Amino acid sequence: MMYQKAVTSCVLGIMSIFLPFIGIILGWVGFLFANKALNELTTDASGFRFALAGKVCSILGLCLQSCIVIFILASYFFFMNLHLFM
Repeated sequence: MMYQKAVTSCVLGIMSIFLPFIGIILGWVGFLFANKALNELTTDASGFRFALAGKVCSILGLCLQSCIVIFILASYFFFMNLHLFM
């Protein structure tokens, strides 16, 4: 069972897309697992596609969760200073 890291990275990458705030941590862990799996596997190995999908999903989850956090922080600071415009 050589591709356990690849499947783990895929699962963590998918979870990082859908779980808010925790997704940032899961995305980083999935990305690290995917890198380890991609270094150990060859392109024709059975877990290579899982590792590649895990890396892509982890990157997508990190970007999505980061945008959500930035949006929430920007909204907070904008609406906290809204009385200045009135």
